[in-house]
Amino acid sequence: MSSDLYRRLQEHLDRMPVPFPATASGIEIRILQRLFTPEEAEAALALSMIPEPLTTIRKRVPEWTLDRLTSVLDSMAEKGLIERSSSRGEKRYGKSALAIGIYERQLTRLTAELQQDVETYFEEGFGAAFQSSTPRQIRTVPVNVAIVPNRTVGSYDDIRSYVAKTSGPFAVMDCICRHGRDLLGQPCQQTKLRQTCLTFGPVAKGMVDSGAAHYIEREETLEVLTAADREGLVLEPQNTSEPLFICCCCGCCCGVLRSAKVLPQPAAFFKSTYHAESDAGLCAACANCESRCQMEAVHLTDGLAAVDISRCIGCGLCVTSCSTGAMHLVANATSAEPPKGMPALYLRMYRDRFGTYETAKALGKSIVGRQV
Repeated sequence: MSSDLYRRLQEHLDRMPVPFPATASGIEIRILQRLFTPEEAEAALALSMIPEPLTTIRKRVPEWTLDRLTSVLDSMAEKGLIERSSSRGEKRYGKSALAIGIYERQLTRLTAELQQDVETYFEEGFGAAFQSSTPRQIRTVPVNVAIVPNRTVGSYDDIRSYVAKTSGPFAVMDCICRHGRDLLGQPCQQTKLRQTCLTFGPVAKGMVDSGAAHYIEREETLEVLTAADREGLVLEPQNTSEPLFICCCCGCCCGVLRSAKVLPQPAAFFKSTYHAESDAGLCAACANCESRCQMEAVHLTDGLAAVDISRCIGCGLCVTSCSTGAMHLVANATSAEPPKGMPALYLRMYRDRFGTYETAKALGKSIVGRQV
């Protein structure tokens, strides 16, 4: 019965914009068993993708009292297992994706065992499913907009300008990926920095309220971005024009970069406006660009730097470390402005995954209080 319960939960979570696929080994079931008690799994099965009020959710578990349902859902929200919001003073609850979502909110309760299971899941199925989702949940932006020729850059790629203009609040927390690797005794080879995960607005408030993050000022947020460039970390904000988070990632710890690096053409699985190119006439063969590249896209060939654009994700780390100006960013042939916010992003992801008809049907169900 327990195994069937968690299998139903896996299938329920897999009906979201971000997949939660089954694997041959069943590692995803073990992850769910580590995260959810049987009672919590039952409660999660009553939730929809779009957050709903308690009165709507309770109709799906009529044997539960309202007090019991409220208590269990609030506890799950505190553990980071589900989404919780408020509209006109009324609490709303919805199911959450593993990433970016449940996993990142486990920072204060992550164990070596859970971390190992998550890494195995990335290798066996989740990584490929995450990378193939469209639009991408995250995008890559240049570490410093000044490195873009003529500054012909969309506002959604000028992440420092966004930080300078957005109202906040701002918060920072430990990178969950590096924290997890520390627990496994495999510390980051790229940097000693840990507090590099930035959040904004309601996400910042939620992470601070959970005890995982602390508030910082706008200038401190910009300093984290400067440190990311210095340390050779890739900037990966949410793939929206008004992102609620920015990850500062390394190729040895980040689950997204690690799962992409094993692919033959990882650039195809990233959303980026640019790619790097090298001017052979200016190259001094210092190899700084090669060592800084987190995707193994730059190599010295016949004593000169060469870029494999099928691996380049346009982060600009090679450009900021090039003393001769040989490395530069070039706009990709196709580029589109990302969705404005998270609801629009997830709506597009759901439509691309399940089709226009299923999306319309899901929205119709939500309007009349049926489960999605």
